[in-house]
Amino acid sequence: MSLPAVRQELVVTLEQSLRLARRLAADAGDDEVPVADLVAQATMLERLDQRREDLIGQLRRTESAGIRATRPGPPIREVVLQALDELEWPQNAGFLEEYLWAKRQLQLESRAFASLRRDERRAWRRAPGARAAYVVPALNPDGSANPRWLTSSAWDLERRVVASPQTEHLLDLQKISALRVRGSRGPLGTLLERYAEQILAIEPPPVSATLAQTDAWRVHVRAHVTALIEQIRAQDDPLRRRIARRLASLSEHDRAWGRESRAPDIRAR
Repeated sequence: MSLPAVRQELVVTLEQSLRLARRLAADAGDDEVPVADLVAQATMLERLDQRREDLIGQLRRTESAGIRATRPGPPIREVVLQALDELEWPQNAGFLEEYLWAKRQLQLESRAFASLRRDERRAWRRAPGARAAYVVPALNPDGSANPRWLTSSAWDLERRVVASPQTEHLLDLQKISALRVRGSRGPLGTLLERYAEQILAIEPPPVSATLAQTDAWRVHVRAHVTALIEQIRAQDDPLRRRIARRLASLSEHDRAWGRESRAPDIRAR
């Protein structure tokens, strides 16, 4: 479907949603309207909401493809490595997908990261260490791969280790810390607001908020997340440092991709 066609269908869907939402609001205040009718209307509104999200996804993919076609950029692997360097810490594919869209209007489906990891692994096998950096998994304390978090092979081991659930909380907080937004909300601003609400339980400023009010909200969020990061790192940094020293003896391959997990020896029990 062409971009104009998708936009037109989005307009129709939004107008239908508005009409139904107004009707539902009016009926909810009318005691004579049966609850079953309210539930039916709400169900229809949910379907329209899902259709809206599907159309927004089509818009994102179409816009991204158009940008890549008219302004060819570096290979996807280099874009991902650059994004990881900007974020400075391991990140999961879902957040990287959202970040790349908000920052560059590049739509890279999260499932595509699995394909990227396979391509990177094949490239390593053909010529181990030939590239300056590879998109590789984070490492567990035992040196095995933690594929939930993506990292750069150029990073120090200390930064690539996920030592504990506290480390994972730290990485979630780093999402918020990395989103430095100025001016109007825009894609990065709305991404910051969503993750602040999701991770910190801090409600975003209202739609009617002025720029000054939004900036004050951002200052509050940054101060809060900075304090939490410092608190966690006071304990997590030394732990990751000790684990990294232990993992430094692994082979170059295992330091990059993680060593194979060893199943527990049942006979030893």
